[in-house]
Amino acid sequence: MLSKNDCDTIGDFSITTVVNTPPWYENCYVVRHRPTGQQVVIDPGGEANRIAAAVSENHGTATEILLTHGHPDHLGGVFDLQAVFAVPCRAHQEEQPIIAGLASWAGALMRQRLSPPRRLEYFSGEPTLKYDGFDVRVVFTPGHTSGGVCYLFDGFAFTGDTLFNQGIGRTDLPGGHGPTLTASIGRLLETLAPSTRLYSGHGPTWTAAEARPWWDWASSHGYA
Repeated sequence: MLSKNDCDTIGDFSITTVVNTPPWYENCYVVRHRPTGQQVVIDPGGEANRIAAAVSENHGTATEILLTHGHPDHLGGVFDLQAVFAVPCRAHQEEQPIIAGLASWAGALMRQRLSPPRRLEYFSGEPTLKYDGFDVRVVFTPGHTSGGVCYLFDGFAFTGDTLFNQGIGRTDLPGGHGPTLTASIGRLLETLAPSTRLYSGHGPTWTAAEARPWWDWASSHGYA
């Protein structure tokens, strides 16, 4: 049995972490903008019922689903979650080949049958996503996959499988490329204020101030 969902408060936002079941222990995040009640769901990898319950416990509904990338452990719950909230799902256009291969990925990696998102919209480049009362900046961070992105809110960011607490995403799967991921992480950390809290696709949070010296050491020692 997984522990109760963790919930943080940063500025005008609350961030609820829903950790999915083994073997992946993927972090899904429900981000609520408290002044407006809008909620964005990031990387619903599975167990849509638990994610929907987390949204409902915040006395609201979901506004949108955002994907950092298209691996099945990060979007396996989208289809069922959209049945509850009927909201769009967004991903970077360079991730289309990965998402198009969802059935094959899910069978090979998870031994599951997964349905693709009911409604999926792709964006290009590094847009700023506009919501009522707040913006979300997209940073394009390929390397783990060809269309990986990070989402920057005010004071915190979601790094998917680009960057973990003292770890990085694997690059040995289709779309992965080590030098590209190295460049993406370096550029990301240059972008972030030191106090920015980083929420990754797996594992605990940390800050950009903690990540920078670790990355300097790791990259200089051939970690990536």
